[in-house]
Order: sequence, then structure tokens, then C-alpha cells
Amino acid sequence: MTKRVAIMAYAALAYLLAMINLAYIVGFLADFGVPKGINDGPGCPVWLALIIDAGLVALFGLQHSTTARRRFKAWWTGYVPPSIERATYLYMTAGMTIILVTLWRPIPVTIWRVDQPILAGVIVTCYLAVWLLMYASTFHFGHLSFFGFQQALDRFRQRPEGSTAFTARYLYALVRHPISLGWMLVPWLTPHMTVGQLTFAFSTMAYVLIATRFEESDLIGEIGERYLEYRKQVPAFIPGLAAREESADNSLPGSL
Repeated sequence: MTKRVAIMAYAALAYLLAMINLAYIVGFLADFGVPKGINDGPGCPVWLALIIDAGLVALFGLQHSTTARRRFKAWWTGYVPPSIERATYLYMTAGMTIILVTLWRPIPVTIWRVDQPILAGVIVTCYLAVWLLMYASTFHFGHLSFFGFQQALDRFRQRPEGSTAFTARYLYALVRHPISLGWMLVPWLTPHMTVGQLTFAFSTMAYVLIATRFEESDLIGEIGERYLEYRKQVPAFIPGLAAREESADNSLPGSL
């Protein structure tokens, strides 16, 4: 009983950290309401800041992609119980966010600035709306499972871990990767774009486009023909491009 309570506490703290982490990233990219935003911090030569910042996004993405792969999970759960595997991943993500925010070097050279209050308000509203849609997307396949709490709850109740059925509804009926699409969109939705933010935007886009191919390879391995059929019908990011994607990309690389 004590062990099950400890697992619940571990997962509950991971969930809380995930919510704090998410809220901080929202503020960090908006450069508002957090101790250090994307345009804050010690400066350095532009060329060095570009290397550091792009490297930090790549490091963040590498941690996310590596730990999400089937081979890594198969190895990882040999040491970490499945009931806290996802929660442990969230602790790792929180740690990577701390590294990203702490080491990020601002490049406060303005690309554009929207000073008209109504237009700026529309941009900020769109920014928050995309984050809300990304958050809502987690309920499609189990919000508590996505954030590592359901696994601990099943362990506490001594129930077998439930599996999430594959369905293509809501946002997933429009695009295959709504959360990844959101990550590509949010850095651009700002009334004040700087070179630092542009670096984050392009680095994130590059990571998502590369990582998605490996993610889809895993999904095909797990779901099989049903996912291949889904892939023919629903585009990855832009509605209406599914058939073109399928004809242009007949194979996927293997998992990392």
C-alpha cells in the first residue's frame, strides 16, 4: 500500500510540474508574465546566440524524440516501472525546459512589431487559442494518461493498465498531428517578433518535420494497416494535402 501511495504522489507531482512547465513555456514565448522570457537574459554575439539557441531547441527535441521511441521505452521500462514511466518522462521534460530557459540567449533585434492595439490583441488571442487547442488535443487519447497520472492511478487501484483505442475524431480528423502543428504555429503568433523568437520558430519547425517521420514509423509499427489508411485520408499538418503526401512519401525511416 505504501508503495502504491508513493507512486501516486510521484505521478501527481509530475502532473503538477507538467502544468507549471506548460504555463511557463506559454509565458516564455509570449515574453510576458514569467521571470525570464525569450527576449530576456545576458546577451552575447549574435552568431554565438544563434548556435546556442538552435542547439538548445535541438537538445530539447532530441530528449523528447528519443524517450518517445518504442525501442527506448522497451529498454527504459526494464528499469522504470510502467506505472511511473510517463511521469518520469515529464520530470525529464521539466528539467530540459529549465536548461532551455536558463541558457537561452536573447537576440532582441526586431523583425516586426505590431503597435495597433486591436491587431496586437487579435494576434495574442490567436496565440492563446492555439495553446488551448493543443491542450484540448490531449483529451483525445486520454489526458491523464498523456500526463502520466492514469498509469499510477491504475497501479493504485490494482487494475491492468488500459490501452487507448485508435480513433480519428475532432482535431485528429483534420490533421494527424495537431499538437505538433501547434508547436510550429505558436512562435509566429506574436505582435513583436525578434531574431531570437525567429530562431526558436525555425528550429522548432525543423525539429517537428524531422521527428514526425520517426513518430509515424512507430505508429505504423504499433497500429499497422489502420494507420496507413488513416495516413492516406488525413494530412499531417495541412488539410487537403494527404493524397499528395502519400504519393510523394511511400516509405518512412526506421525508428531511432
